[in-house]
Amino acid sequence: MDRPEQRRHPRFDFDGAAILVFDDAEARRTVAVTHYCNVSRRGACVQSPTTAGLEVGSRLHILPQPYLERREVIVVDRHSEFLHLELPDTQEFSEYEVAEMVRGAPALR
Repeated sequence: MDRPEQRRHPRFDFDGAAILVFDDAEARRTVAVTHYCNVSRRGACVQSPTTAGLEVGSRLHILPQPYLERREVIVVDRHSEFLHLELPDTQEFSEYEVAEMVRGAPALR
C-alpha cells in the first residue's frame, strides 16, 4: 500500500478517546483525556495535552478506549498538536484490539 493510499485506510480515519497518565514538568502525576488520530499495533498518534513536560523520550501510560487497559508508551515524535507514541514489544495491541478501537470510534467526516 503506497503512502497516499495508506492514509485512506480506516485506522487513519477516526477519532477515539484515550487517557494519558504521566508526570508533568513539575513532577506531578497528571491525567489527561485526549483523542487519538490513528492507531496501530505498535503505536498511536494523539493530540498533545496542554500541560508541559512531554518531550521525545518521555515515558507515560496510555489507556485507550474502549479497553482502558494501561499500556506503557514512549514519545518518539512531538509536534505542536500531536504526540507520536510507540509501544514496546511486550505492550503492543493485538489485531483484535486495534480493530475494536477503529470499529468503536465515530468516523471523522
